[in-house]
Amino acid sequence: MKFTAEYRVDTHQTDMNGRATVSAVLQYMQETAYLQHWAFGPTINELLADGKAFVLSRAAMDLRKPLFEQDRVTVSSWLNLARGYGYYRNSVLKRGEEVVAEMTAFWGVIGVESRRPLLAEEVKLGFGTDDDTVSVTMPLRFRPPKEVPLAKLGSHCVSYSDCDRNGHMNNTRYPALFCDFTDGITDRFVTGFAVNFQNEARYGTSFDVYGAREGNDSYFRTVLEDGAVGAEALITLEGR
Repeated sequence: MKFTAEYRVDTHQTDMNGRATVSAVLQYMQETAYLQHWAFGPTINELLADGKAFVLSRAAMDLRKPLFEQDRVTVSSWLNLARGYGYYRNSVLKRGEEVVAEMTAFWGVIGVESRRPLLAEEVKLGFGTDDDTVSVTMPLRFRPPKEVPLAKLGSHCVSYSDCDRNGHMNNTRYPALFCDFTDGITDRFVTGFAVNFQNEARYGTSFDVYGAREGNDSYFRTVLEDGAVGAEALITLEGR
């Protein structure tokens, strides 16, 4: 079952080139998924009351065209498949009839107290799946190539403005973080973003950011205070 919502790009969601940020596009897609839960259940609050929560495990997004302030867009989002410990969810963002961005993502379900992954069948949804697919070219699974050594680029302290109600850095904050460390991004358009999450970054903790560039691709890895990998990401810039 597909769910569609409408949005308008405002000035505060654009970058120094007047384009909507990758984080903004991701927020539109995730907000649409949340709205589907609010409309048909279970809501995020109902899930929390039941001791459960959705966590983003992996996502891959193609950005085909830039968005600008005052652009009006529609986002359609739907569960494509429930498998094992989570759900595959697809999203398409359009400006009129023009496809601007597409994303596929895998969401896990965890027990809030135990942090234990739950089977998808342990969450009863008020809406069904849809077999429609998306043509995303960015990889949902990837690892930085071994021949491209990652160097430390800087550190980040997880602050109040980063966090959601779960007390960890919200996944829509990560694109902005990695874009800040991407060489050449000030005059080039981001055409692809992919991220794999392994461990959450809790409020008040810090992590180091490592990265390397190979052609138009920039690879990143965050390393938490205990040495565990937090997230790995891939950003692709338009070619020259």
